[in-house]
Amino acid sequence: MRAPLPRPRAGLTLIELLVVLAVLAITATVVPVARRATRATTDDPRQAVVQHARRDAIRRGETLRLRIDTDGAWVLAARDGAAVLTTGRTESGPAAVSLRIDPLGSCRPVGERADGDATGPAFDVLSCRAMPEGATP
Repeated sequence: MRAPLPRPRAGLTLIELLVVLAVLAITATVVPVARRATRATTDDPRQAVVQHARRDAIRRGETLRLRIDTDGAWVLAARDGAAVLTTGRTESGPAAVSLRIDPLGSCRPVGERADGDATGPAFDVLSCRAMPEGATP
């Protein structure tokens, strides 16, 4: 006579439960960060153009140049300026903006002096924003 086969148990083992909880924890951590990165972070249309250019530079893995004129016309081009990638029009501003955006997403105003100081107002290279009067980056 044969021994009876073990009956399969219903339910989860402790290891299976821990794996499921780990996957849920990773998903709960990654999804909000990914959603926050894709959302517009500003109501300023000119800053939205800069953020668009930063995403393009990071995605393409190359340095890009962005020029926003006082009338709101903007051009995003390859670093040498020969290849125009995107153009558009946004809200006009008090001054023209010309930025060099590297593949890591940091920005520098075009027209820096040899000592590294920008010729215009103070500029935060990480957020790609002009600093208010009297502020230091």
